Amino acid sequence: MDRDGFVTAFVPALDYWRALDYIKLEKFTVVPYATYKLPDMELNVVQPPHEYVPEVLKKLSARKVGVDNPYNKLVDEIRKTMGPNVLDLSERIADARAIKHEEEVELMRKALRITEESVEKVLNELKPGVSEKAVAALVEYHMRSEGADGLAFETIVAFGPNAAYPHATVTDRTLGKDDIAVMDLGAQVSSYSSDLTRTILVGNVGEVKKVVEVVSEAVAVSIDFVKDGVSAEEVDGKARDIIRKSGYGKYFIHSLGHGVGIEVHEKPRIAQGSKDVLREGMVVTIEPGVYIPGKFGVRIENMVLVRKYGAEVLNSLRTIIEV
Repeated sequence: MDRDGFVTAFVPALDYWRALDYIKLEKFTVVPYATYKLPDMELNVVQPPHEYVPEVLKKLSARKVGVDNPYNKLVDEIRKTMGPNVLDLSERIADARAIKHEEEVELMRKALRITEESVEKVLNELKPGVSEKAVAALVEYHMRSEGADGLAFETIVAFGPNAAYPHATVTDRTLGKDDIAVMDLGAQVSSYSSDLTRTILVGNVGEVKKVVEVVSEAVAVSIDFVKDGVSAEEVDGKARDIIRKSGYGKYFIHSLGHGVGIEVHEKPRIAQGSKDVLREGMVVTIEPGVYIPGKFGVRIENMVLVRKYGAEVLNSLRTIIEV
């Protein structure tokens, strides 16, 4: 962006027409570039950005340049001519993105609704003998069919002992008669993400049901503490206290949650040691878990909107599901 607010986007030549169609700004132009020789496209294709942009900055007599990602080839070339006048704005941008406008929240509500409805549609398929891969494929099909533009991240479906891996990968493992299924998934709508986890009880699962109830309580207690101005570390501590008092403290091995937006993991970080403070307009996950190696894992995750005096839970899907 120049001093007059005119935005120039440098895009690969193959994305030129899409950029023209998608970016709607009054003061805006698209400059296509290529790293190899192209046929005559009737476009003024320039050399790669790391060669072209520094020259443009010289012509503009730019005194300062702000960058989001300070570690790439383009920024390295800019630094050769501008030195310390290249400013790292990545933290400021992350802070700005952490506070959502209502339009952004509405897109995430829609993405979450699609995700939850898709989970509901596959519950009847959770029968002994079905594989993790089959359930993952089916729930992703439903998300697309319901209007998702894409997936916010790679879907997790984990049965039995596989659920003890917080970041399990989908396998050929089949569901047992008395078993559990952890599903962690999210639809994306207009580049905005959702993030949902449910632990589904199939048949008689003994101790697992007790742990699910503990984790569900941890979700509720920590959400009750969420409001503008609260320390993210304190929110994490509320959930951790519930799980520790129930005797499963050593099995809660990750942070409580994170911000969600254009990326599925954004500021703030809700964890022990986090210096982040919750602010009105943030959308965050609350996702405590218990993971007992070789036995099972339990995680329940909700998305909440931070309000001035509390939290608005964006989910409508029940936290404890038995089929």
